[in-house]
Amino acid sequence: MRALVVEGVGMERYREGGSDGGSGAGRDTHRITSAIAFSFARAGADRIALQDVLLISPAPGGALLRDLARAKGHDHAVRYLDRVWQRAARVTGESTPIVDRRDALVRLAELRVAVERAVWRGQAGQTDRANLLHRLELCERAGGADHEVSQRQLALGIGASESTVKRSDSRLAAAGWLWRAEVGGAGKSSKWVLGKGSPIGMSPVDPTRQGGHKAPGYLDGVNQRHTPTTRTVDPSVRPAELDFRLLADLVARDAFRARGLGKTAAEVVAALAHRDGQSAAELAASTRRHRATVHARLVPLIELGLVVKVGELYYLADGLLKTPAKRPQGSRLASWQVIDRWDEVAADLGVLGTGYRQWCLYAFDRIAADEVYRRVREHAWPARPTTELTDQDQAFLNSWSSDFEDADRMVSA
Repeated sequence: MRALVVEGVGMERYREGGSDGGSGAGRDTHRITSAIAFSFARAGADRIALQDVLLISPAPGGALLRDLARAKGHDHAVRYLDRVWQRAARVTGESTPIVDRRDALVRLAELRVAVERAVWRGQAGQTDRANLLHRLELCERAGGADHEVSQRQLALGIGASESTVKRSDSRLAAAGWLWRAEVGGAGKSSKWVLGKGSPIGMSPVDPTRQGGHKAPGYLDGVNQRHTPTTRTVDPSVRPAELDFRLLADLVARDAFRARGLGKTAAEVVAALAHRDGQSAAELAASTRRHRATVHARLVPLIELGLVVKVGELYYLADGLLKTPAKRPQGSRLASWQVIDRWDEVAADLGVLGTGYRQWCLYAFDRIAADEVYRRVREHAWPARPTTELTDQDQAFLNSWSSDFEDADRMVSA
């Protein structure tokens, strides 16, 4: 934040990211000003210090706010800054800052529970949940909600196409589960941040984007899915009961791609891994899928010897999954470890190597894109010179930043 205020470094992060519907200079001004206001509130500074730095001083971080003051008047900019400061002070007072890695992992654990308890309806919901589960694994390895992944890498990780992943990212961003902090470019993946999504029981899929086809003539609109004016949480709807870590591993395998067993079959296996010996009705309740859909997916699983039917109950085949050492009480670690048998299943279904071919296609596309970026850089105009500050301006910024760092250390202590 000091680099953002004093040197103007990182402004592109706020200009390119975000899921709000604003556009233009007003959106950029609000994002950058809000970020700086939150940093001041967390450091224990007051609104007068924020106004001095952003409106009175020549700090590059307040350039957009000063442009607003010149366009609409100083009083308008001060009133706007008051609203931003009040929100920053209220939110920072209600939230607990993340101090170390342990706090970040606790937040990620809370987010994983929210993802697992949410109700994800339809094929779009399956993709959105797989998207978030894959991102959660990346964040848990990195130790924070910030992560870096391209949409092509994500498509390989969840066994979907790039266009499917793009639509999923749009839905998740609109629902508040995801925020793109920085758009990727040549040789660099996009930077993302996981956020708190819709309330539990609310599907993050936007119903207005899932409408059916329009019939011609007088039937026009009959087959469209109607959206109620108010969306309420049905208390009778229970979240899926699956081994979600196993599910995140299965959806990326060739055997469970669209031309193979499919994502619902992976959910059936994950449901039996969570609790073996369930009837078709129980599996439908555990996976939150229609009973006819579950029956249709059980047929190939039984034919391939992955699931065994005993009476009216279904069990995983012996040796399909092995149980490691007993996990500690209350731990959320995976209770099952996959054996490498899924490649044999993919070979029997004729889909073995689908993921590798997709990876090769993306690799060749990346090589071609790098060549295009290289040609563009060779013919690009030189960058505009940066604004030079006087010695008096530098002295003011250095003295202010030292006071700000002292206040930040006192708050942390």
